[in-house]
Amino acid sequence: MNLERIARVCFCLAALALAVGCDDESADPADAADTVGDADGSDVPGDDGPSLAVATDSLPGGRVQIEYSAQLEATGASGAATWEISSGALPPGLTLGTDGAISGLPERSGSYDFEVSVADDAATDSAPLSIAVPKVLLMSGFEPFGGYEINSSYEAIVPFDGMMVGGLDVRIVELPVVWGDSWDELAAEIDRLHPDAVIATGQAGPEGMRFEATAANVMHGTDNAGVTMTGEPIVPGGPGRLWASYPIDEMNAAMTGGGFPTLVSNNAGDFLCNYVMYRLMDYRASATEPPAAAGFIHVPPVPDVGMTVDEITAAHRLGIEALAAWISSGKAARPVVPDIHTPPEYF
Repeated sequence: MNLERIARVCFCLAALALAVGCDDESADPADAADTVGDADGSDVPGDDGPSLAVATDSLPGGRVQIEYSAQLEATGASGAATWEISSGALPPGLTLGTDGAISGLPERSGSYDFEVSVADDAATDSAPLSIAVPKVLLMSGFEPFGGYEINSSYEAIVPFDGMMVGGLDVRIVELPVVWGDSWDELAAEIDRLHPDAVIATGQAGPEGMRFEATAANVMHGTDNAGVTMTGEPIVPGGPGRLWASYPIDEMNAAMTGGGFPTLVSNNAGDFLCNYVMYRLMDYRASATEPPAAAGFIHVPPVPDVGMTVDEITAAHRLGIEALAAWISSGKAARPVVPDIHTPPEYF
């Protein structure tokens, strides 16, 4: 009896094994291949590969009148991809090519937000981007005059050319000590750079860093070209005086805090420094987009008195940092109480 039961059990097990083997043999080999394919994410039914997408998520900043170049990138393109600005605008002076190349010379400071779109034969995609162009400070100094081999006003600002100080992109220009031409050259740089601030400087007096608060509508003296003025108005019919518009208190405090001698004046004299300052203030009063700050600082001659060129440069740096903070604050320039009312000494 036991042998019979054992035989029946063996028969059943053999039949079961045969049935399982038949099921395995009937499986579609393609199903196994599909199963392998699904495991690694390839050959999934209905998957046509990666779709077109903008890959660039940020762009480098630009600088006014300095060559800019950047390339937009996309992934998953089917054939040639074509780019365009779909909303917003690039900084003035920059263009986007259909190949995704952004190039040109930024013309104005600012933060520019825009959206780019890319299209291929089958799809489109878009993404928001921005380009920041820092604010510009234009500083001027004069060429040598009065028998000096150098002019400390220009030599002291040379190290700042193209430098970022306190977030301001500093540019400089050397002016001739010539009636007319001095303002023409400064005005040309203002038109080219569209600066957010203009600080003109000149060499005169032994007192230290002399902040000028006003300019008078009068010209006296002989320039480097031999032209003599004898009291003619700078702007016929213009106001007798024009006031500067820059943060004298803040810049003065920064320089004195750094240990440098300073004073505030309401008399810039009547030579070329006063001439350039008056023309600058007159320009600011009538410009449709005037600089936020415009003023004039006299510096002492080198090597005659008090300060070295390096010390004047160091004082300027503190003043520029204070100017940058003031511009960022959005405050308006305040009237100041002058320390001195006599004109600067020209040698």
